[in-house]
Amino acid sequence: MPYEKNPAEDYDVAILGGGLAGLTLGLQLKAARPEISIFTAEKRPGLAPEAAFKVGESTQAVACNYFGEVLGLTDHMEKRQVRKSGLRFWFSAGDNRNLAERVELGGTGHLPAPSWQFDRGRFENFLMEENVKAGVDVFQGAFITDVEVGDPHVVTIVRGGPGGEESKVKARWLVDASGRAFILKRKLGLLEDNNHNVNSSWFRVAGGMDLEDWAPQDEEDFWTRVPERGFRKNSTNHLCGKGYWMWMIPLASGPISIGICADPRFHPWERMDTLEHALDWIREYEPQLGDALDSRLDDVEDFLKVQHFSYGCKQEFDGAKRWALVGEAGAFLDPFYSPGSDFISIANTLTTDLITRDLDGEDVTERAAAHDDLYLNLYLAGLAQYEDQYVFWGNPVVMSLKIVANNFYYWGVLGLLFFHRKLADLDLMAEVRPDVERTWAITKQLEALFREWHDLEEREYRRAMITPQGFPAMFERHTDMLAGYDDDRIKARLRETADIMEAMAVIIFHRAARNLGDAAPGDDTKINPYAVSLDPERWEQDGLFSGKGLTLAEARQTGAAGVENLFMEAIAQPV
Repeated sequence: MPYEKNPAEDYDVAILGGGLAGLTLGLQLKAARPEISIFTAEKRPGLAPEAAFKVGESTQAVACNYFGEVLGLTDHMEKRQVRKSGLRFWFSAGDNRNLAERVELGGTGHLPAPSWQFDRGRFENFLMEENVKAGVDVFQGAFITDVEVGDPHVVTIVRGGPGGEESKVKARWLVDASGRAFILKRKLGLLEDNNHNVNSSWFRVAGGMDLEDWAPQDEEDFWTRVPERGFRKNSTNHLCGKGYWMWMIPLASGPISIGICADPRFHPWERMDTLEHALDWIREYEPQLGDALDSRLDDVEDFLKVQHFSYGCKQEFDGAKRWALVGEAGAFLDPFYSPGSDFISIANTLTTDLITRDLDGEDVTERAAAHDDLYLNLYLAGLAQYEDQYVFWGNPVVMSLKIVANNFYYWGVLGLLFFHRKLADLDLMAEVRPDVERTWAITKQLEALFREWHDLEEREYRRAMITPQGFPAMFERHTDMLAGYDDDRIKARLRETADIMEAMAVIIFHRAARNLGDAAPGDDTKINPYAVSLDPERWEQDGLFSGKGLTLAEARQTGAAGVENLFMEAIAQPV
């Protein structure tokens, strides 16, 4: 159990917060340097409740590789959490009263790189025990009343409530893992807004729920899409519509987590700010879920909410002053692709690299600046995938290609580098940076194109299944994560991924440009992938026809050609 004794006077590291980010960092630091001394202050006085505790239950490949392979926690995940059936997306069809009518995007079986759904209370209780076993001095019921950033840093805590026992500890390194308390961010003036204004409310329902129960038994095409009955239940299911999406996540302790994320331009906050309002909203936009909940209201275990949940951060790491921000204490994007734990994994890995090198006597000032630049650029690349995009969240024509392009980047760039432990390798990251920047630029350009495409083509399709295997080059990016490549092969694959993303942008542009009729460029025109848009008046100025780029035929000669297998008209019934 966490320490009842008084803390020591001096530590190598003081971690502010004993949640997911702080506890996993403690384990990673101890694994990298067993003799390191760590002080962790957590305000929660005892065990976390299971199920009704925190959101962030869904994880992706990067986070699960971190938890399993870096921290060695695979046994816990396999025995005490839910093996996840991937991310699964359902796009609106009519009045959303027949799940079988909706276009479905997801896997038909487990992908090679595993992921899990986490009961956060269960996981954080386990992590607390593991920290204590590893020799981390964890103090629960410890309220941080003051932090002095200096050399050394000084942290003041009070235990036992107001007027309780006060302790001061000194530390060479200070890591803020306090979440939205923003202890260091506020103190150092690092708060930064972004333009992604989305709200969320959520609750947990005892006994769980299986959305396959909503599909009629005689819908043969629905049941043949995914051979294993019940497989869909363990996905992170996304119910998507204009301006919103909902999550449904099963938890190992029995309940299901259900949440709404909505752009207030389309769905005002007042429609979802109480349980009663949220249920009324669900009945209107997701009536099958609403019907299922109406008979289960006594099973609702909690209700929580947050406005404008996304935000940035001016700086994440400082090597000269020896501090770092990890988890939600830094920047936070959007839960749509479950990136929160991924960014914890990345921030913790970069922080561990800095702290261990510094304790070995290395000057990490420039190293921290490089890590900070990389981390914030990864955040900005992710932000482009969400900012001002909820308008087309229910449009399967556009969303199917958006999700595929985002997955291509995630597996082919971020996943490849993390699985191969290269994000903290400054030499390799400098070599591959030009190709990585190409993927960031293509992502940003495509996201703008998707918004324009939606404005021109908002057509409903029904009864289709989109799978990663339908686009072979994308599925290859997933298997690449597990390949164990050497540096030369990693560099080659990143270069090829950037090339394919350029070609993919050209193919997607030609498909979207069909909406322009005679104004659309001919197939034999070289298209600059970094200038694609659907505004002909901008094309010359933006350099669409600069002579750089690819014709449609050239783009189809690359691995990007497979993206055409996922065009809606190729796989679904139009309405």
